Amino acid sequence: MSLKLRITIIINLLLLLILAVSSSLTIQDARRNVQAEIHSSEKLAFYLFEIGVLKNPKYQTIENEFKPFNLQNLVHMRHIKIEFFNVEGKLLDSNISEIKTVNQAPDWLVSFLSSISDPWQPKRLPVVILGDYKGDIVISPDPSYEYGEIWNQLKDTLQLIGIFFILINALIVWILSNALNPIEHILFSLNQLEEGNLKTRIPHLKTKELSVIGQKFNRMVKTLEETIVKNHKLSQQLISLQEAERKKLARDLHDEFGQSLTAIHADAAALKILANKEYPKIKPSVDAISNLSKYLMELVSGMLGRLKLGVLNELGLEEGLIDLIKTWQLRHPKIKLQYDLKLKSLPKLNEALSVATYRIVQECLTNISRHAKAKHVSILIHYQFKNKSNRFIDINIHDDGIGFSKSHRDGFGLLGIKERIYEMHGKMNVVSKPKLGTRLTIQLPLQKINE
Repeated sequence: MSLKLRITIIINLLLLLILAVSSSLTIQDARRNVQAEIHSSEKLAFYLFEIGVLKNPKYQTIENEFKPFNLQNLVHMRHIKIEFFNVEGKLLDSNISEIKTVNQAPDWLVSFLSSISDPWQPKRLPVVILGDYKGDIVISPDPSYEYGEIWNQLKDTLQLIGIFFILINALIVWILSNALNPIEHILFSLNQLEEGNLKTRIPHLKTKELSVIGQKFNRMVKTLEETIVKNHKLSQQLISLQEAERKKLARDLHDEFGQSLTAIHADAAALKILANKEYPKIKPSVDAISNLSKYLMELVSGMLGRLKLGVLNELGLEEGLIDLIKTWQLRHPKIKLQYDLKLKSLPKLNEALSVATYRIVQECLTNISRHAKAKHVSILIHYQFKNKSNRFIDINIHDDGIGFSKSHRDGFGLLGIKERIYEMHGKMNVVSKPKLGTRLTIQLPLQKINE
């Protein structure tokens, strides 16, 4: 739930609480007013009938048995129901009209107001004419008119409250939108930073406190960007030094160690001939020296191939990668390896891109053998040509090993791969979860490197 929505809900709940309290107080006040007015009307009507009517000599001689008091003429008495019942209990006259008024309150409101009010007790006045008992006048409170007025007031109030709620919510949304927009800018910039966009900046914010946050964020991102650029430069220098050191090591192995091994192997061959003729007892030792020197020469040759990458110049990138993959497979026979290389249509690459591609695949395989504990490895390396300005080498490497969490994603091996990709202006996506393996998708563009 967004902050804007939470604040809106809280404010509306407070408004509803205020409304509930106000409504309760209003209903209580209305109830007291209704009771006071009805009691007053009841008292007045009782007094008038007792003093002004029943004790009036005019009515002592009345002979009209049906409607002796013409109570229908008292319909304007809103809060009192006046009825005349004869001795048999038959209703003969009343001031209540049969037609319901248009402002009559609904039944639920009448029931509610009645439930919180004191019960109404009718008052009876016996009618005695010429000493003869004729019946009773029954005066009962009738709050229906007051309930109708309360209902009309309630409807008007609810309409005003509805309009008020609409306006206040529109005002809240407008105020919160203006107040929280800067926070949305900050969140957007943080998300951009999380995705690796170091060019993101928070625009100038009007709120003083948020403006300070924005300024500090921008300075932090600028410093981070400068630091990362410096680290990239150091990493590139380190990679360059590594390649230079590998070339130097390869040269030393070839010039010094390789030549020495060649001389030992030649001497062993000469000794082997001499031993066959004159010293048969030393022949096993000479054979051992010869075989060992041959093995070391092959070993050094393989090391030279990996260090100098002369295989790239001799065979090309595709054949060089195939040689790398097959050699790795021989060293790890327990891992089932599948590969598919489609680089035949690849144009001639400069040395930097060829070396980077080779090293990236090499380091990926090294990481798999050291850390993955995989049983299956799949390698797909294709040349993709979408248009002249969109050409790239697509590398997909997938293993079913132990994987790793996001917090361990930037180990030394991956950092080296990332730096080579960064140097080639490429892209890399890593998908890995513990116990679910790892998938690397790498794209190395040709446009920026080769032109």
